[in-house]
Amino acid sequence: MRRRLIIVAGLLLLVSGKLFCQNAQPVSSQQEDNKPYFSLEKKTINFGEIEMGTTKTLLLSFTNTGKKTLVLSEVYTTCGCTTVDWPKDPFLPGKSGKIKISYNPTETGPFNKTISIYTNAQNSSEVVQIEGIVIDK
Repeated sequence: MRRRLIIVAGLLLLVSGKLFCQNAQPVSSQQEDNKPYFSLEKKTINFGEIEMGTTKTLLLSFTNTGKKTLVLSEVYTTCGCTTVDWPKDPFLPGKSGKIKISYNPTETGPFNKTISIYTNAQNSSEVVQIEGIVIDK
């Protein structure tokens, strides 16, 4: 229940921030150039088939394509069946890293889950979708 409240609060903050930013003045390109930028390898990860009772882990690559040091601050998942291990160390411009995503199914059938990643970058949050199909052993 607490995790859901945190997710809902985070989504509300994200939506209110986007509404506020629609009315904000544009930032000069020089200011934007002086920030980190969080570039994901992909925003949808297909886990394929996973047997019920097993855990499957995949890695998601990212790169700091900005001009300042990148820090990943928080990562939230939409359910307890998904766990994420992300690097806590800062990433200098041009450096890459990996986020470890594990899925432990609780029921058979197709799944689609969301992972929200928060950083200090110009694009301060990114959403990754994970999908796949859970099959019986």
